[in-house]
Amino acid sequence: MVQIDIPIAFGVGSLFADAAYKQLQNGRPEYYYRAFNKSLVYQTFFFSWIPVYFLLNYFGWETTHMWWHEDSVSAYPFFVVIVLLLFFLAAVGGFLLGHHLVKRGRLWANRAVYLAILAYSGIWIFAQIDHSFRLGTYTEWSEGRSPWFYEDRTFLFMLVLTLVVWGGALAVYFLRLRREGKHLDPLFPPVS
Repeated sequence: MVQIDIPIAFGVGSLFADAAYKQLQNGRPEYYYRAFNKSLVYQTFFFSWIPVYFLLNYFGWETTHMWWHEDSVSAYPFFVVIVLLLFFLAAVGGFLLGHHLVKRGRLWANRAVYLAILAYSGIWIFAQIDHSFRLGTYTEWSEGRSPWFYEDRTFLFMLVLTLVVWGGALAVYFLRLRREGKHLDPLFPPVS
């Protein structure tokens, strides 16, 4: 859902800064650029295609049947481009904010950012199940004819697949960044 995908991209950028906190606190540019590069590679290959896929194939669900009342993304010629632009601005912004906080030893402030986004996302999904658990077009949804997400096998398969790809790659990248920083002593100890 675009209403949570863009904030989650921001949160993932912040999470990557957390994973590389030793490298970022060290202050060497090559560590910063290596962590930033990993964040962009992850966002590009393991996350950004997910909202695009669902926008193109399940537009009503991806927009939570809100604000955009046409039945297909094709009715909005610049929508995908704008979503991708906002997605990458959020991803970069999340990493930059995370870097700013981590560099100053404010690890828990940075963690509060991505944990708040995680909480917001959960609330967005589960506080409005009639919007977030229903597929179909806006017209079908507004007429009460939209199917539940689990009734569409293709959707269910792709949802599980995207969550596995997204979460699995996130765990791998997070752990790699942590492992890369293991040998470094931060300039100052992280705030607990």
